[in-house]
Amino acid sequence: MYAAEVEARGSTRVVAVTREEYQRAVAQLLQRHQVHGTPQEAAQGLLQAMPEEELLAEVYRDKVLTLVPLTDKGPLVPEAEAALKAKYLRWCQPRGGGDCLGLFTDGPYLRTDDRRTLALALAFGGVLDETRAALGRELSPQALLSSLVWAAGLYLALWLLPEPSTKAAAAALSVVLLAWLGVDAMWGLMDGWARMAHAAHEATTFEELRDAGEAFGKHIGTNAARALILGVATLTGRTLGEVATHLRSLPRFNQVEAQWAAQGMEGSVAVAMEESAAVEVVVEQSRALVVLTSPQAAVAINVLTRSGSSGAAGGHSGTIAIQHRGGNKQVILSSGERWHLPRGRSYKDIPAEDRLGDELQAAVREEAARWSQARLSREERDAIKAMRNAGKEHRANLLERQARGRWVERQVANRFPHLSWNQRGVDVTGPGGQSYHYEILSGTESNFALHGRRMASTFFRMIFF
Repeated sequence: MYAAEVEARGSTRVVAVTREEYQRAVAQLLQRHQVHGTPQEAAQGLLQAMPEEELLAEVYRDKVLTLVPLTDKGPLVPEAEAALKAKYLRWCQPRGGGDCLGLFTDGPYLRTDDRRTLALALAFGGVLDETRAALGRELSPQALLSSLVWAAGLYLALWLLPEPSTKAAAAALSVVLLAWLGVDAMWGLMDGWARMAHAAHEATTFEELRDAGEAFGKHIGTNAARALILGVATLTGRTLGEVATHLRSLPRFNQVEAQWAAQGMEGSVAVAMEESAAVEVVVEQSRALVVLTSPQAAVAINVLTRSGSSGAAGGHSGTIAIQHRGGNKQVILSSGERWHLPRGRSYKDIPAEDRLGDELQAAVREEAARWSQARLSREERDAIKAMRNAGKEHRANLLERQARGRWVERQVANRFPHLSWNQRGVDVTGPGGQSYHYEILSGTESNFALHGRRMASTFFRMIFF
């Protein structure tokens, strides 16, 4: 577990590498690597995540705060779509020809994520051509290049969801970029990409996408673009243990290590990257609390409590896991309990003892341990099989996790029939008029964040598995 307050005061800078160093590193990292599936699917598999909704930037006082989900896919009209496609294919001609970024692998039209990916490729500019030249001897340089662009775009999209957090391979990439870019450039990368994503969402012509991409490219600069692609390339096709070894061989790694330490982060960046299960950020005025969580959750909570805790005197102490925009927040107590506090509530409102919540938590973990694929209904099994047959492994896994969650909740409801179970809102209404309630959910960061947004005004304990 690592936790540090990183202040953006202009004291960090991007570690620069030369064109020759960059191309040599790319060639070494990706030699003999083959892309499986479409570039988009390869990126989703690498980062183990896939935003399921389109995103729109929220802007306040000319500063992008975050991206929020949209339900409208906003397809272009056929005439504009045809013109955009023709100019995109023309752009691809010197870059391998055809659909060089794999934008049409999921259908004949450019969706919003396709336009963001194209704008990002245009932002990379000459760095993309450097990368292609470095991959010239590989079996499928075009597939490798397009999967790198897709992975970079998906990674940035994960950071710009309303409560930014990354996990698994994306968490490792966050560690690399924090060290390589420094916190100032990293925030600039996120802010600039949010603006570019908004512009790409509104764009209806290739020229508008090019303008958005080129503006972003100028904003981040060549060295940050190289660092982002090198970070993705380092992760591609490797376990985290293997990545740590390759990371140490990257050019200017000694400078990267020095910048990591200068920002107040403990230990080696390679070790932190290998051991981090998730990276979360809580922003407070000009400060950002960057939390790198290891698999040892209890140790993580204790460190957080010492380094960044808050609580009522004589009452609970813990850490803010997510600070929502609406003033509501999620806190983790030193006991491991996780609570959602609406605006106006604080640690002192959390009961000193919650026996029912403890019983529900124990029951949920017991039932989750009993889960197996044999519990799937025929309809659930058919839906999962259809996704796998279509080559959409990530969607199949998502459907299975959702089925598991429904099954666990049904089993727990059968064990506590005297409680008031709900179809909407919180799962369990607190008995006896108590002020807090209970919500059963799978314990992923995206799911925690989603429940906080959906029930921002409700005081409840999170019963997770």
